[in-house]
Formats: sequence, C-alpha cells, structure tokens
Amino acid sequence: MPKLLAPLRDRFTMVALAIAAAALALILVFGRSNPIEARTTLPDATPQAPARLAGVAPNLSDAALSGRQVHVGIFGDSFGDGIWWALDQQLRREHDIQLHRLARPSTGFTSYGHLNLLEDIRAKLDRQPLDVAIISFGANDTQGISVDGRPVRYMSDEWRRVIGARVDAIVNLLRERGVQVYWIGLPRMRSASYEEKARALSGFFAERMHALAVPFIDTVAATSDTEGHYVERLPNPRTGRMMQARSGDGIHMTMNGYTILTQGLSRYLKRRVAALRAEAARLNARQASSAPAGRRAPSA
Repeated sequence: MPKLLAPLRDRFTMVALAIAAAALALILVFGRSNPIEARTTLPDATPQAPARLAGVAPNLSDAALSGRQVHVGIFGDSFGDGIWWALDQQLRREHDIQLHRLARPSTGFTSYGHLNLLEDIRAKLDRQPLDVAIISFGANDTQGISVDGRPVRYMSDEWRRVIGARVDAIVNLLRERGVQVYWIGLPRMRSASYEEKARALSGFFAERMHALAVPFIDTVAATSDTEGHYVERLPNPRTGRMMQARSGDGIHMTMNGYTILTQGLSRYLKRRVAALRAEAARLNARQASSAPAGRRAPSA
C-alpha cells in the first residue's frame, strides 16, 4: 500500500513546487519598482511658491493676481481729509479701486500727547486691511516738541531724530502689513514765515521717504504760479479757466484746489492698477501653461 501511494505523493510534491515557483515569479514581476515605467495620475505633491508680481508690495500684488478690489487708505490731518475727498470724486467710477477715509484733522507727529499716530493707524489697519496707503501730514507739525518735559526746538537735531523715528515707525508698520506707501508733501503757503517752515518740513519728509524708498509727491509746483509764487487761483484741470484753489487762511485748499493737487495722483493710480492687472493676467497664464501634468500610474 505505501508503494502504491508513493507516485501520488511525488505528484503532489511537484504540484506544490510549481505553485511556489509561480508565486515567486509574481513577486519578482509585480514587487519590483521600475522608475521608468511607473507613473501616477495624482497631482504633484510638491507645493508651488505663490505667485508674486516683482517689485510690488505683497497686498497690491495679491489684489492684482486675485482680481479683487484694490483698497486705498488716505491718512493724514485736514489735508489728508481734503485729499481723500478729491480722490473720491475722481475715482468713484473706478470699480477696481475702493477708497477709505482714514484721515483725522488736528493731528500730527508733534502732538503725540494728544494722539499717538502709530497706534491710531495700527488700529485702523486692524479694522480695514489695505493695499495702498496715501499719507499727508504736516500742517500741524511746524513747531517744537516736548521730550521728557524739556522743550525741543523745531528742526533741531533732536527734533529730527524724534520725529524721524515716528515717521519711520508708521512706514515700517504699513510695510509689515504688506501695504504700498505714498507720501504727499505740503503745498505752497501764503505767509512767508509759515512757507519757510513748511518747506523745511516737506524737505525733511522727502529725505525720510528717500531713505525708506517711499515715493514722495511734491505739490509745490502744482500750487504756484509760473514764477514760483503763492497764488489764490489756479487753472481748472478740465477747462483751463481760473478758479479759487486756496482757502481764506492761506494754508488749506478749497475742494477745487484739492482736485488740482491730486489730479496727477488719480491718473497714476488708475494707470498703475490697470498695468498690474495686465501683468497679473500674463503671470497667471504662464503659471497655468507650465503647471506639471502629473505622473503616469503603475502599469500591470
């Protein structure tokens, strides 16, 4: 009987060996990795760096690339308020631009005992993020300050150091928030003594903006006659007819005057936003065309 079962056992052994050999072959075929043939349809897991327009403040770049409105805040004293009004009149039909009235009359860098501009602007940015900030201070700053109870003379070295630090802090805050900054200087003044102080202050602001690489808009030429003198009336930018441009105090502008003061800036903002939109469209198109198509899935 054992002799009769021996061939059967040999046959089972051969079958088992054949199955084992087939399993080993399957492991060798399907278990090895072939980098040439292996493909996947999953998207590339490597995150791409977010697009950014070169030389443009982060928030402004984001607005252009995403297609959302550009939020422009106007900070300052009463001059800032007038500039906001004039820009609003000229840009209200520009749906790509949203203006925010953030100026506060009777404020300045020399009156921090009354209002700390840095904290005031920080609070406003917390409530309303911006892409662009337009700043116009100075009408209340042609005076000395008090430091630790000591009087500090206007435009002295210590005055320049203290006020310069306050100016720099505001610009740095805006930049930390990703905002593009523009600074507007004071116009020509009627009083000779106040004009001298205003020119010194605008020169000081211009120096600080140059050091900080912030565009400074000089308004003296736009508010003077052909000989560089103070004038009450200036030509209407649309008709060329003379109109009242200065208020009775010889310092502030009329509403027409603020329009003259800002007509170049309003044109610039419209052109700038349109150019950034076009540049963003080109960048988005390039990124879309160069996006990886994915890797092929493993074949059987």
